[in-house]
Amino acid sequence: MKKTVTILMMSLMLALWVNTATVIAQTTGGPDAYGYIWRDSNDPNGPAYNWIDIANAPGAVQVSGMGDDNIRGPYAIGFPFRYYWYDVTTFRIGSNGYLGFTSTAVAHPFPTIPFPTGIQNWLAVMATDLTFTDIANAPIPGAEVWYWTNPANDTLIVSWINVPFWIQNTVGYAGTNTFQVILSGADSSITYQYQNQSGASNNTGSYCTIGIENISGNVGLQHSNNIYPPSSYAIKFYYPSATTFQVNDASTVYNNNETTGGRFLSANGSPYVMTAQIRNSGNQPLASFNVNSRVVNALNQNQITSTVATNALNPGDIQDITFPDVYQPVTPGTYRHINNTQLLGDATPSNNEKQLELQVVDTTQASILLSFDNGTDSGLGGLSWSGGNGGAGMHFIPPFHPSDIMSVRVYIVGNVNLVGFYIYVLADDGIDGAPGTLLDSIFVPPVNVVQGAWNVVPMTVPITLNSGGFYVGWMMGGDGITLGQNQLAPISNRTFEVLGNATNPLAWADYRYRELEDLMINATIRSTPVGLNENDNAYFGQIYPNPAAGSVTVPFNLTKSADLSWKITDLGGKLLLKGAGSYQSGEHNLRMDVSSLSNGLYLMNITDGDSSITRKFSVVE
Repeated sequence: MKKTVTILMMSLMLALWVNTATVIAQTTGGPDAYGYIWRDSNDPNGPAYNWIDIANAPGAVQVSGMGDDNIRGPYAIGFPFRYYWYDVTTFRIGSNGYLGFTSTAVAHPFPTIPFPTGIQNWLAVMATDLTFTDIANAPIPGAEVWYWTNPANDTLIVSWINVPFWIQNTVGYAGTNTFQVILSGADSSITYQYQNQSGASNNTGSYCTIGIENISGNVGLQHSNNIYPPSSYAIKFYYPSATTFQVNDASTVYNNNETTGGRFLSANGSPYVMTAQIRNSGNQPLASFNVNSRVVNALNQNQITSTVATNALNPGDIQDITFPDVYQPVTPGTYRHINNTQLLGDATPSNNEKQLELQVVDTTQASILLSFDNGTDSGLGGLSWSGGNGGAGMHFIPPFHPSDIMSVRVYIVGNVNLVGFYIYVLADDGIDGAPGTLLDSIFVPPVNVVQGAWNVVPMTVPITLNSGGFYVGWMMGGDGITLGQNQLAPISNRTFEVLGNATNPLAWADYRYRELEDLMINATIRSTPVGLNENDNAYFGQIYPNPAAGSVTVPFNLTKSADLSWKITDLGGKLLLKGAGSYQSGEHNLRMDVSSLSNGLYLMNITDGDSSITRKFSVVE
């Protein structure tokens, strides 16, 4: 989906005719710095156009969930495919006509190749603004994507079939495009074929890119930019028989989780273990080198730092590292986990470092705000989608379980047409942690929408999470309502575009600017009432500090007087400590001396005789 675009279609069609002629005139290109060249089907030494229909091939897979500006996968190639100086074994399919060997999505405007920021490690087959769903988020009949690996496991084919351009009109699309990419394990070649191309996007700027780009973004071979390929046309990228290009490159793949997605931690709670995945991203063997990992506060002051020497790594090798020093969160606030490879003479410094946002929250409070933004809109005008058919989302993983989702809040920048909005809360129990079970949906009518302010939306009833996380989706109730954008680092990498209309917000995709900004969507949770709290007679918080050394404390609030007893056992149920007391209504702190306990995990059980709660904690001397 895009913001409003105005264009003269006659000029666009004239440019399309001129650009197509340019494609036909040039029949070969390259080499790039690594040695790839391309030839097309008009070149005497180039490939013959020969469309391969895979939809009916045994074992072919039709990809579900394709939408507007989203990416699906990863899927197995079926064999190690040599790409530049490394092998790739999985791929992702972009609805906008590309394959990604990483999870990064791309949407209009489409970058020229090579381009060292944004999407890298990709095949721009026909990277342009395509869509598989109409303006109402309904699937477009006949628009499909298929992939197939041959029985010999040496060829992968991915085909986009009858996919139209996204167009700002009454149905949301126009034109049709059928094209495919073929990866050959036999000679490491890459072939693009275009069976049919008609129509054009009404986007301006960089609206179509065709080419290949490596993992660093510094090397690539562009076939064309802002030129649509003709029908019955083929392009082949040839792997070099020899290369003089040498690269020593060590990179950080991710910190803690595959997307380096932000984390919430409990103050005085469990320690944060610093982990990272490191890769030899070059084409030369690397001797052992150091990797530094550290946590810094908002003033960039080190809280903990740890350095580990890697193994010797061959090209393409990865190594998962767990650093021996751990970060113990104490003071609530914003922190960053920074990982950095320290290879002498590294060819690509831009991929050495990853930063993960850490938000340390005070879990002794009755209400705990989960927020990745700093509360201030960046003044960009707000996020919105033309026609009012779209939204945005955030992924939250609470710092403890069980927990109750009590409310969400969104910052509304403007609402020129005085429309409402929808809030959706979904569990992250879908495939690969994607949005799954719908937990709640709420409509906020126009009369209740406040501009230039946070809008708090209570849940219909508190939503209890016993594990995992949840997604909050904000959907426009009409055109002109805008959501706040925050661009002050650190950035969470947990933002999403929620595509479609308010009654069918099922197409989630990584937000195209997720590395640059956080969208202003928050959630408020509390520690889930269990046992003693089932009748709202009491509220018990989490144990702190955790891990403990000398003593532990459990804050609680009684609505009426109660006689309580408590005990601490090991995980096998052996009684180690116990106590009892009478308490009036109000707030209290139950404190127990645990200095006699050895290092390990323990359970504290508190009961009033009829019901009970249990808390787990650890002791570290």
